[in-house]
Amino acid sequence: METNQNPVQENPAQRIALELAQPAERLYDPAEAARIVHCLTNGCLDPEYILLFGKLVGGTPHSDAMAYDLLIVVRETPEYDWIQTKRILRYKVPIKRREVIYINLYIVTLSYVESNKTPFLFFAHAEGELLYCRNSYHFQRPKHPIDFAKAYADAKFHFDTFRTQGNELLEQAQDAFSESRNMRLAAQFSAQAMVYFYHTLYYVYHGQEFDSHDPVIMHDRMRTLSTKLMLAFDDTHLENVFTLPRLKSFLQKSPYGIRFDIASRELDIHMERVRKAAGIIENYCGLRLELYKELSA
Repeated sequence: METNQNPVQENPAQRIALELAQPAERLYDPAEAARIVHCLTNGCLDPEYILLFGKLVGGTPHSDAMAYDLLIVVRETPEYDWIQTKRILRYKVPIKRREVIYINLYIVTLSYVESNKTPFLFFAHAEGELLYCRNSYHFQRPKHPIDFAKAYADAKFHFDTFRTQGNELLEQAQDAFSESRNMRLAAQFSAQAMVYFYHTLYYVYHGQEFDSHDPVIMHDRMRTLSTKLMLAFDDTHLENVFTLPRLKSFLQKSPYGIRFDIASRELDIHMERVRKAAGIIENYCGLRLELYKELSA
């Protein structure tokens, strides 16, 4: 198994800066990580290798919250997707018995890794800690950085496209709400706007399109990227935040349900949360784009 080495050819100043950036002590319990890996490899998935990347190993931050960001590379598409696998982990490695409660699983095929050069895959492979590797697989870190100028241009294009669509829908929702008092259109446009914003966030961070338009699933996939986003939509023991399920129902019922109705006060709450989330997402996307731009130089 290969040790965690930086593959990029850096000058001495860069090397010292990288060494200083490494955490003085581990930010996670190796025994806890080993239990998670054992669960993932013992009948759940059949991976070639598993990488822990991001904040916990002192790499380029991925999750803002403390979370196990795990890239799981498989040869064939597995029986369980990332949602089902997270459920299995909750059963076998309960949250109440973990020091780091959040786990993000990115299950991708080996062919996808070999044919795509995204910042997400580069950071994981260049900086990640190898937690598991099949004996027959020879894991290699990237020898050269990716083309960050191209990555920046691509992410910026998607950011401008989907952010614009989301903002336009928010404006239409507000007009329908305040001027015509059309709750159906206001609800539908607000929900569609949130989906566009989530697609924006996903593409900027991951370099690929998300395969779902369900705001509940999209939030579960991306919530740890920003603790502010978690605060906007996550339930707490003090308050039941039900905006995301309601947005999902808006998408399903407002275009077709003849009896669709919602109180204006409730809708105003949901719309305000969508507007707040839009600002959070725009800010985090901007920071990520700046990182790509700096690395391209």
